Amino acid sequence: MRTNLKRAIIGWFFASIYSMKIPILKINIIPIEIPLNNPFNISVGSISKAQNTVVLIHSHDGLFGTGECGRLRSIQAETPQSVVEVGKYLAPHLIGKDAAHIGSCITLLDSLFIGHSSIKCAFDMALHDLICKYHELSLNAYLGGAIEDKEVYTDMTVGLGNVSEMVEEAVRYTTQGFRTLKLKLGDAAKDLDRVREVRLAIGADVSLRIDANQGWNAVEAKQLLRQFEQYDIQYCEAPIDARNLSGLKQITAHSPIPIMADESIFDHKDAYHLLSNQVVDYINIKLTKSGGIHHAMKIASIAEAAGVKCQVGCFAETRVGISALAHFVSVWDCIHYFDMDSPLMHTENPVHGGITYTSEWKVRIPEGFGHGAHFEEKFLSQFPSFIFE
Repeated sequence: MRTNLKRAIIGWFFASIYSMKIPILKINIIPIEIPLNNPFNISVGSISKAQNTVVLIHSHDGLFGTGECGRLRSIQAETPQSVVEVGKYLAPHLIGKDAAHIGSCITLLDSLFIGHSSIKCAFDMALHDLICKYHELSLNAYLGGAIEDKEVYTDMTVGLGNVSEMVEEAVRYTTQGFRTLKLKLGDAAKDLDRVREVRLAIGADVSLRIDANQGWNAVEAKQLLRQFEQYDIQYCEAPIDARNLSGLKQITAHSPIPIMADESIFDHKDAYHLLSNQVVDYINIKLTKSGGIHHAMKIASIAEAAGVKCQVGCFAETRVGISALAHFVSVWDCIHYFDMDSPLMHTENPVHGGITYTSEWKVRIPEGFGHGAHFEEKFLSQFPSFIFE
């Protein structure tokens, strides 16, 4: 009898919570810029500053949620200007909607504009933050609850450069306590030298992973991966053109090093196709690339069902975006690898709250409701704000 009463009370509690409306009254879209400590180079481009977009979604009683997206034109075919313009088109359609019905809100955004996952991610993140604040829940509790004792340590990325520069950078990061490095590659003529010299410089105890960002052709990839085997590489991301799935499948089948999809996977449909056809060994989930948490959850569920390990990655997000990512990571067993280093590349941290890093670069999830991070008002005030209400 007591058990049935307890279940009835719990059922009533959740029914009452989810029947409450969270009206969307105002939306701010704010393009921001933060210089990087050093220019960051990969095989498909270079950036010297983070050009991200912030979305604030307001409800009643001063309650608001914060979202953010980064982007890279050579991967997502989006510019800072196009991200803002699409956001300005989408925002009016959300005014007056009920944020509590987040699935309906995301479906609406997807129906209004094909692609443009970046700005949709910022909306999605802000909606999740708002809902969790309203119900006084942490984001990971809302998503299903954090896995007890899950430890998350970020890697640090060494940008593409000449051999001596990459060796110097790799040694500096290991001196700072990083136990896992990611090397950006994609120049076949010099990549073997890069990997060999970095491995010799950092020793055998530091984990090493590589990312070609589609920089090789299929023949180069097969040859290099065989040569890299002796240097104890965890896995290789995006060895060839993301659209060449048949070539990617052949490389995966014969590579001595596991292959991870990044630019080949944007949404859950991509995940299903890649994994059901055994095109790659692992997949890289990025909130900005997938359109936000709502869709990223679908990707992770497909990977978990397939028994496939995942990495989470980032573009140039601040601690706002990476805090949301940390909450997402904490609820999935299938996420084993963590590339959450983008805030460490910024010249300033304009964020209140958010994730923190220990001396060993363990990622600590912020306390509080929502994802636990928001931008300083003084920082945001220096940029234009497009307001919809």
